[in-house]
Amino acid sequence: MIQLRCPLCDVKMKEVERRGVTVDICPECKGVWLDRGELDRLLSLDRVEEEAVFREKKSEYKDAGYSSDKHYKKRKSLLGEIFDIFD
Repeated sequence: MIQLRCPLCDVKMKEVERRGVTVDICPECKGVWLDRGELDRLLSLDRVEEEAVFREKKSEYKDAGYSSDKHYKKRKSLLGEIFDIFD
């Protein structure tokens, strides 16, 4: 296998696996180089994870206890309740 060198600082790059995708990283300048299609795969994996988190959170916050047809009375203050005896 060919060892890639960083095009900026000419240091041997390290191969690192992220989410099943191998990327080349320069240990000196921290540059990241991706082969063809690797960015698309990483973005696709990220999108799938975000959708799963969204579905999970959406199921946690169901509006089962809320009825848009019901009108709730505004709670009165204690002083307001006391003076209601005169109505």
